[in-house]
Amino acid sequence: VSRGHSHRTCSGLGCERAELRATTMAENTPEQWYKNLPLLTRIGLTAIFGITVLVQLEILNPMLLYLNWPLVINKLQVWRLLTSVFFFGTFSFQFLFQMYFFTSFSSKLEHNEVFSQPGDYLFFLLCQILLLDVISLLLAWPNGYPMLGPALVFAIIYYWSRREPEQALSFFSFTIKAYQFPFALIFFQLLIGGNIWMDLLGLASGHIYYFLAEVVPQEYGYSLIKTPSFLTNFMARYTGGGGGGAAGVNRPAAPPPTRFGGAGQRLGGN
Repeated sequence: VSRGHSHRTCSGLGCERAELRATTMAENTPEQWYKNLPLLTRIGLTAIFGITVLVQLEILNPMLLYLNWPLVINKLQVWRLLTSVFFFGTFSFQFLFQMYFFTSFSSKLEHNEVFSQPGDYLFFLLCQILLLDVISLLLAWPNGYPMLGPALVFAIIYYWSRREPEQALSFFSFTIKAYQFPFALIFFQLLIGGNIWMDLLGLASGHIYYFLAEVVPQEYGYSLIKTPSFLTNFMARYTGGGGGGAAGVNRPAAPPPTRFGGAGQRLGGN
């Protein structure tokens, strides 16, 4: 037996635990987290981060991104209707919070059963952006609010809270239900002296969509919101699941809140 080298071997449960830890660490890398994001959430996060970097380095003038209705109408600068939701300001602690909320709740909502057909979630986002543009014009005539990114994030949070109202969340050590979460965020903003107008704007936009997409079909029998066929066909090329369902498929009826019960989780947990 050679004395120069000693070999340490593992067997049984010890080896299995070591392999499990190694696998878990390998799956918890930033690259793997990014790849595991749903398609549209990943594209949105990339666009927001990329635009912020360009503005931070003074390569891109943020004035070209702001919503300005007179320029949209008179100068046909229609891109401002979209770019206003992709700029949250330069890098800051608030920016990190917004990105956390966006990735967490957009991922949850994109996986929700109501967006089972290709193109459904993209159509939802486009509807939200258009609603925010119009509502901001009414509230801040004649230009509208320049940056609508935080309002879009809040609209996503609000609509998710209506889809899974009984989901439990831990908010500053308090356990609350998902339907209470948007109002808890608004109250928290008031406590810290923050501006709640973007939250209210997102709440209004999200609720209008919820009312038209789910309340009206159930209460009045009319389907006012249907995903156009070209969006369904376009997204079917890039989504592995969902097939190529026909456009205009009626959305699943909103189930009673009790159906969304589940184990509580900390805010932002998977």
